Amino acid sequence: MPRKADRLHTLARGRVRMSMNKKNLYNLIKKPEATYTGKTLYQQKYLAKTETRGYHGEHINETRWKQLFSPGLKSNVQLDATMRGAAGQKHTPMVLQTFSPLEKRLEIAIFRAMFASSVRQARQFIMGGHVSVNGVKIKHPSFPLKSGDVFHVDPVKVLYALGKSKPSLEQALEIDNSQITQYNNYVDRAQADSKGEWEKLQKKNSLNSIANLEKKEREKLELVEKRKQMKSAQDEITRESILLDILQLGSAATAPVTAETFAKYGPHNSKKCSDIFQKVSKNAKDIVEKPTLASVKEFVNPDETQKANQPDSVKHVARSIKAQLTELQKSQWAEIRREIESAENTGAAPYDPTYASKLTKVPLLNKEEILEDESNAVVELPWQKHLHGRQDPSKPYFTPWSPRGFLGCFSILPHHIEVSFDTCHAVYLRDPIARPGHSEVISPSPEHVHERAYMYYRRKGM
Repeated sequence: MPRKADRLHTLARGRVRMSMNKKNLYNLIKKPEATYTGKTLYQQKYLAKTETRGYHGEHINETRWKQLFSPGLKSNVQLDATMRGAAGQKHTPMVLQTFSPLEKRLEIAIFRAMFASSVRQARQFIMGGHVSVNGVKIKHPSFPLKSGDVFHVDPVKVLYALGKSKPSLEQALEIDNSQITQYNNYVDRAQADSKGEWEKLQKKNSLNSIANLEKKEREKLELVEKRKQMKSAQDEITRESILLDILQLGSAATAPVTAETFAKYGPHNSKKCSDIFQKVSKNAKDIVEKPTLASVKEFVNPDETQKANQPDSVKHVARSIKAQLTELQKSQWAEIRREIESAENTGAAPYDPTYASKLTKVPLLNKEEILEDESNAVVELPWQKHLHGRQDPSKPYFTPWSPRGFLGCFSILPHHIEVSFDTCHAVYLRDPIARPGHSEVISPSPEHVHERAYMYYRRKGM
């Protein structure tokens, strides 16, 4: 029988357990370095034994562990043929192999392979019939693995162990209504001050590194698309299209045509637009009255037959207008290019003044109706079309699946196990060994602590 799980992750005692619980990180940070000043040798050994056993097989009672303990530590070190000792050769941490007999137990191998969030959870999976070894279902957590054994865990259980916890229906409703309220407040702010809210959206998340990375990748794709749009927009801006736009603006003006009529081209180019319109109005009134793209092309780029029929005054005006239209064209291209370059430098998407008008408010969820029948839930948030964490209510884990918090801190794959997360299979290659400068037994305790723990169980010293 395993020990009772009584206050395993208490912050007062500060024990580091064989688990992915986030409290382990706090206990690791606040744990002081082991000191032996003023302690007898036995006190040092007992302190080290208590510290290491709190992590290695804390669920196994002391009597059972003493039966498993083997004083012979396994290593793989190349012997020096000269018998003089190799200069600079790394020290082999033999004492870190003290608890290596535990690593062959099925429950611990499952935890090392990251198929369970703790050894105790791995025990539950095994006793529940969700684990098989070499195709045979095993229900004994202490089953000893041998070299070449293949063990498999039900993928649903692996997703449950390594994913976020699934919220209850009441929790999901509370979170979603809170999200909807905040989103509706954002819609109000965006419609009141679209520019200010757009700038806030471009700021990076301060601590969420995964969201920052996803945002960076999304911005790269957006910039590639923006560059394509820039090229397409520049191709559409020709001298003929600019002249057509100038004539249409001038013809539609009710007041006398001045530089202000062409304010969309900016203060430096509006005067040129007004000058162009005045020249064309004096020399080609028929184009100004009914401006079309065909008539504008004939005026700016006539073929040989059309050029022969044009008066000299029209030819002279067309030549002078061409130079001005070319300047306007280059100015428009530069403006489009500056928008894209500013987006690349700031890492933000170009401002879209119409984005706020596309936002619509989302109604709050009716808690009573959804508690009676979950299928009545209709969530219309831009980033979520289902209840929070309950995209598939039949699954025992958070859906869509998302990794549990702080999972990266515990993602340490062992050397003696080959893992396939695609199929949730793993191969136990061999028992863990020690090499120069490295031990395959994963432990949070330093070598000097393991040395004294080994001395405690060895009884006769090193």
